[in-house]
Amino acid sequence: ASSASPVFRDITGGTAQKSRMMFAKFLAFVVLGYASAFSPTLSPVSPLSHLRHGKPALTCSKEFSGRISPRLRRGGMRLRMSEEEANKEDQFGFMLAPVDGDEFVGMVADNGEATFKAIVATGLVRGATSMQKTSPVASAALGRAMICTLLLSQGKKEGEMYGEKGRETIQLDFRGDGPLTQVFALGDSAGEVRGYVAQPKVHLPLNEVGKLDVAKAVGKGFITVVRNNPFWQQPYTGITSIVSGEIAEDIAHYLTESEQTPSALGAGVLVSADSEIVTAAGGWLVQMLPGASEETIAQVEKNIMALNASPTQLISSGKTAHEICAALSAGLRDEEKIETYSMRPRFTCKCNIDKVYRTIALLPRAEMEETLAQEGEIEVKCEFCKRTYSLKGPELAEAYESSSTDDA
Repeated sequence: ASSASPVFRDITGGTAQKSRMMFAKFLAFVVLGYASAFSPTLSPVSPLSHLRHGKPALTCSKEFSGRISPRLRRGGMRLRMSEEEANKEDQFGFMLAPVDGDEFVGMVADNGEATFKAIVATGLVRGATSMQKTSPVASAALGRAMICTLLLSQGKKEGEMYGEKGRETIQLDFRGDGPLTQVFALGDSAGEVRGYVAQPKVHLPLNEVGKLDVAKAVGKGFITVVRNNPFWQQPYTGITSIVSGEIAEDIAHYLTESEQTPSALGAGVLVSADSEIVTAAGGWLVQMLPGASEETIAQVEKNIMALNASPTQLISSGKTAHEICAALSAGLRDEEKIETYSMRPRFTCKCNIDKVYRTIALLPRAEMEETLAQEGEIEVKCEFCKRTYSLKGPELAEAYESSSTDDA
């Protein structure tokens, strides 16, 4: 006999197909009973698809903005830090290598009907939010977005053409009417991620249950998800409305509506009330594959209910990503037919002077020369790592000349 609850059976009518379609909606009712501002929020399901193809926005506009001081010159093609510098300031060390304790784990049910992913990313999120000096509510929003990006990007294949390989990437872009304005994250299949919030200093009162009000900070608007591979003719872009602003719930809604993949998703960031430092961050993702039986769905439902804790509660109690993933897949991997996959996620920034030049070259040269005459230099700031680049006359000329050479 199936272990599905009476509520679940009333919704689905007892059929496996309807069970699959209503999977995430049921979990929303079940799990939200103990969800907190830092814990999973699971979305209702819609079978409607809103997937479109289109060219991506200019990526350079997401990496650079504003103006810069002369602290950094054209010294090399890519920013590099010595290990001594990182250890001295303890600010960028988390970008040099994965932080101890951070891990991603992926599993597949023996019958191939469900996938399970879990991630612990406390060090990664703590480093990124400390570097960007985000407020507590901005830290929660940014951390959740990066966690969701890592969960979505893992398991994707690398592209290959003419012997060259390229990683598939996932880009999440929240544009809401809340004070954060934008929450952006970009990750790839190698576990590298970066992100930022447009207004990192936002402070809001706690919500009605005494938690960080991420939903109000994000507001209503749209989320754009872009999957891209350097060897595809064009990226795949999906756009859906922000249904709650809680990040995880919005991504689960996107997965079901745009990609028609019933999903249950939890993402949490716990911020210390005293120090405003991230003390726990992570999440999990369960997805039902086409043809999933009612028995498999019922077991997955049972496993999620048995967690009885949010991601941050699990991580704070000492649970590893492997243990969380094993709990989600209990009873479905007794034979472990498909090997467990694991990797170490890391925050990376790929800004360099060439990208700065390409960004400048997109702007009218006359305006840039006028700014240079008034200010004495052009400043460009990386939104991800907050580093700055300075261009004076020779560098500005080289930026436009190199662009002309590339176009030729």
